Amino acid sequence: MWRLAVSIVVLSFAGIASPATHVAPPPKRPPVDCHDADHRAIGFWVGAWSVIDTGSSTPIADSRIEWMYDGCAIRETYTQTVGPGGKPVDYRGSSYTALNNGDHTWRQFYIDSTGGAFSYTGDLNDATLTLTTRTASVTNRMTIKAQADGSVRQSGEISTDGGKTWSPGYDFTYRRK
Repeated sequence: MWRLAVSIVVLSFAGIASPATHVAPPPKRPPVDCHDADHRAIGFWVGAWSVIDTGSSTPIADSRIEWMYDGCAIRETYTQTVGPGGKPVDYRGSSYTALNNGDHTWRQFYIDSTGGAFSYTGDLNDATLTLTTRTASVTNRMTIKAQADGSVRQSGEISTDGGKTWSPGYDFTYRRK
């Protein structure tokens, strides 16, 4: 009898004797149509671009932004060859930007050729996408805004006091190729 009891306990722990150990798979998520107005709201940024320092006419970079995953995200591939003062640089970056259906915020994950990896979160208001990311001591805010002439302006700001004050970082204008 003792051996039978031990065998039943061992089999129970192995999940063989107890049907209660079976876990049902999670319910399927309802399908999302990423062609709705919310997901398409950043479509102004999709295209092939020459990137210039705002206020200049000299291209410093190229950017290609395309729809991904049946319109549920966009991917940017950025290549900069001209740096500050007109000096040559070899800088590359790539990002994925999407509307998070769970909390209805915009998310972007950006990686670059310097080893940087940043996760941004933000909102879209009046054709302006504003995204922020925080590290231990710095908050970065990026604004991407459609312009009346069909260009897109992207600017960055930095705060070292938790967002109380902001210093300009960069200011680029994307012009269609």
